Parts: sequence; C-alpha cells; structure tokens
Amino acid sequence: MTRMNVRVRPADLPDVAGLVALTQSFDLSAGMFSGRPLISTAAEHLADRFAEIIREGMRTLLVAVDDAGSMVGLLVARQDEIGAIDLTPVLHVSHLMVTPKHRRRGVGRMLLTAAVHLADERGMDHVLATAGSGSREANRYLARLGFAPLVVHRIAATSVLRRALGMADAPEQMAVLRRARLVRANRTGFAARVRRGA
Repeated sequence: MTRMNVRVRPADLPDVAGLVALTQSFDLSAGMFSGRPLISTAAEHLADRFAEIIREGMRTLLVAVDDAGSMVGLLVARQDEIGAIDLTPVLHVSHLMVTPKHRRRGVGRMLLTAAVHLADERGMDHVLATAGSGSREANRYLARLGFAPLVVHRIAATSVLRRALGMADAPEQMAVLRRARLVRANRTGFAARVRRGA
C-alpha cells in the first residue's frame, strides 16, 4: 500500500470526540488497553476518560490525522522507570493503535517517530512499548522495529490468588492458629510452673 499524507500531533480537548470515534473503531472487548476489557465502551465514558487524561497531563496522547482531519492512529505515552534497584527512565508507550484500513501505510512508524522525538526532548535513552500478550500482530510489529522482550507481566485477581493460595478461609484459619498458639503457650507455662515446683 502507498504511504499516507498524515500529520502527527499531540491531542487536545477539542479532539475528544475524534478519540472516542477512533477508539470505538476497535474491538474493545479484547482487552487491548490493559489486558482486560474497558469498564465501559460507551461514548460518554470514553469521552470523560480522554478529557481527564488530557487535563491531567501525566500521559501524552499523540494522534495521527489524515488530510481530511480524521484521526487514523493514536499513541499513548508517559514517563516511567524500569528496574527494581537501579532505575532507568523510559518513555512508556502503552497504546499504539492504527485503524485497520490505514495499516501498512507508515502511520505506526510516524507515531513511533514522534515518540522517539518526545523521548529525546525528555532526555530518555529508551522507549518501552506494551502490547497485549495475545496480539501476535502487535508483538511482531514491535519486534521488527527492534523492540526486544524485557519481562513478562502476569496479572491475577486477588480473589483468584486467595483461592490458589488456600486463603479462601483465611479469617477462620487465623483464628484456629491463634487458639493453637494460646494452648501451646498455656501448656508451656504450666510445664514451667511444674518444674519450678509451683
């Protein structure tokens, strides 16, 4: 396919309606945003969230806009750090989306080029990209561009972990353990008094 004439720029509050339309053009039930489906895919919820993200200024939304003014791509980035002890600053790209009919036309590359410029402006030597583990296309695309695997994040609901770790009856088990400790302490104290001849 031929390259498109696309301009990449930061999103602003007047772009919220376009961001909602762009986002709703994807299958949002697949958990592409955080590994789980969105709380709500309703336009009002998405509009509120995009407006909040733009206002807070903690994340940068870069949009790719075609000649007609339509949004054809989105990249979400924020400053982050990796490493548990020695922290390395990175620009974390958490969402790179290009509408299906505009893929393979250089839109993703343009968005990532803008992200590299953003990282350079902020003095960061690395860009960290997150892609859903089930998205083979996104992972292959990032690998072709030089992104190497770093870590595998796994997520579990606390209710699932409670069951898996045998913590389902934790309050009752704790009460049993406390009673057992008290009984042992009383026995130990009684034995000590007997030895002393009390």
